[in-house]
Amino acid sequence: MAAARRLAAGGLASLMALALMSLPAHAATRPAPLPAPARANAVLPPQIYQVSPLKVNPTIQPNIMILGQHLTPGSNVHVGGRPATTVQAPDSYHLLVKLPDNLSQGSYLVEVTNEAGTAMASDELVVDDGSRPSTMMLLVGGGVLLLLLLVMRLARTPGLA
Repeated sequence: MAAARRLAAGGLASLMALALMSLPAHAATRPAPLPAPARANAVLPPQIYQVSPLKVNPTIQPNIMILGQHLTPGSNVHVGGRPATTVQAPDSYHLLVKLPDNLSQGSYLVEVTNEAGTAMASDELVVDDGSRPSTMMLLVGGGVLLLLLLVMRLARTPGLA
């Protein structure tokens, strides 16, 4: 019985030693330094999320609104490679821009540049000078002509007069 106690005590001691060896050692460590705060005046490259409206008639609506991030009053805007004029930059998310003069009908890329880089809009700006009638106007005109044709046909029908 004494041998069994010694064997049990030795086994228990071995288990304790194994458990203590598997634990990590606690060394006095110095906390890692915090990263330096980003500079408050750091300029980030612009991002364009949306150009509104995407279809314009420059004689009626000469301005567009660019929605994005990191847009500043000092940002340069180009429409189709031609410089546009920044009218207003109320915050870093909006930019009101006057289109370049004498833009002909067509599609143009819109890009914004600042000190940190350039961003290009994913959708092209469509300039429509409004010289041709819209689809809605053609449908209305066709409907009026059809109504006039029906009225004239009913007027020629005997027995209705």
